[in-house]
Amino acid sequence: MKGPFSKIVLVAVCLCLLCTFAGATTSDTFRCPNGAIISVNDRLSTVTLRCDTPTSVSRRSVTRGLASGYYDVVEIEEWTYDLGPSLFVYYLTFENGVLVRIESGGYGK
Repeated sequence: MKGPFSKIVLVAVCLCLLCTFAGATTSDTFRCPNGAIISVNDRLSTVTLRCDTPTSVSRRSVTRGLASGYYDVVEIEEWTYDLGPSLFVYYLTFENGVLVRIESGGYGK
């Protein structure tokens, strides 16, 4: 098979493979192991009350430059939920106490 159609098919196949093996994906909501649903922009205190205890938690501070020439220190807390080998691992990222990102990775352990 030659010509422009074969190139289109090849590109489509490559895109499908890339999407399949792309790694982490993001979402706006997460269903906690206890069934509660949380969303991006929820406060850390709200998520703590609604969700089960995460598998692990890491904390760090990051200094970011602002357009005005000043710097801002951002407190980052990352929660990991490893839900086992038949489910995906989820990563929740909080910045200054607000949930800013929900990502899923590969299968858990």
